Amino acid sequence: MFPKFYQTVLETHLTPGQYLTLQLLILLLQKYRNVRLSDLAERFPQPIKYQSRVRSLQRFLNFPKLSAKLLWFPIIKQILKQEFRPHTSNRKQRRRSQKLKLIHQGYLLVILDRTQLQNRNLMVLSLAWGHHAIPVYWQLLPKRGNSSLAEQKKVIAPVLRLLRSYPVLVLGDREFHSVQLANWLQERKVDFALRQKKGTCIQDDDAVYRPLKDLGFQPGISRFYSKISYTKAHQLGKFNLAAYWKRKYRSRASKEPWYILTSLDSLPRTLSCYPARWGIETLFRDLKTSGYNLENTKVNERRLIAIVLIISIAYTLATLQGKYLQYLGVIEYICRPTEPDRLTERHSFFWMGLHGPDWVQSLAIWSDLAFALISLKPHKSLYFQRGLNAKSLIQSAL
Repeated sequence: MFPKFYQTVLETHLTPGQYLTLQLLILLLQKYRNVRLSDLAERFPQPIKYQSRVRSLQRFLNFPKLSAKLLWFPIIKQILKQEFRPHTSNRKQRRRSQKLKLIHQGYLLVILDRTQLQNRNLMVLSLAWGHHAIPVYWQLLPKRGNSSLAEQKKVIAPVLRLLRSYPVLVLGDREFHSVQLANWLQERKVDFALRQKKGTCIQDDDAVYRPLKDLGFQPGISRFYSKISYTKAHQLGKFNLAAYWKRKYRSRASKEPWYILTSLDSLPRTLSCYPARWGIETLFRDLKTSGYNLENTKVNERRLIAIVLIISIAYTLATLQGKYLQYLGVIEYICRPTEPDRLTERHSFFWMGLHGPDWVQSLAIWSDLAFALISLKPHKSLYFQRGLNAKSLIQSAL
């Protein structure tokens, strides 16, 4: 079920019973896509009473070794080693390799953001991957609303230590506009691109500090400011500022421009990297309504952190599986890949990996009825044979 390097890490730190329990929970997540403890206990395949199953899962989720630093960081390291490994294989092996293509403009793009889970506040740091992201580290905040600088540092610091061997660029939206955060990252020689609020004051050509909204930008205008100071209160610098307002298209225009505080040296490079920040929004959607329904769980904080770890493992496994299914060329048997007027694929690798087994399992569960129906359509036998071959390929990827 697990790739070899997942298995090595997990078996090193977990007992055989804990390792098997983790496998079963991930299989349940992939099939039923629900992390409510009561629902997991209803389906957990052990011949004991329901309440005993609930208590067994509660004890497992309280296990101290279910932590990101102990179990997830070594797996992330192995994923990165595969990404940066030199190409020594032949063309067929390279096409089959399940690289995530995490590098953009020479950087690992690290995205910082926060999401609300009912009345709980979860801060997540992730690695950008195309239009998606892979969770790396997370912490629950002890309050609602925006995070403080100290809380942000607490989440970022362990990841910077984990990724110290790689070039890193930290991306953040307007919640993380703090010039003090930028200064802290700069002191650690870490690049950043942090979107600013329009009321942030800068000092550029003259000695006067003025808010960004007074720079006079209009749709279609962009500009790059070098070595400017930020905010009257802190007067920190010298940083760069990339300002960009997307031009009007078919009478539509963005409501406001982007103001991006950055250590990057050009506008094109900044505008190439910053849009990857939306990958974490896709990640949150996949963890919640489009994937595992994380917001429905009502466990305590300790168990919630463990559930996010289990989801992170399941999420990357589904993503790798979806990429492999695309390599096998069987996507059309799982879903409609795209539409006539659509430039991008309809579904992500994660969606295809998560939902890919559904059709195969239906064929297996109701095989008698399915083959009885097939026998009534002999004129389509060639198409059915192709479909059964695709079914075998999908099963090989599971």
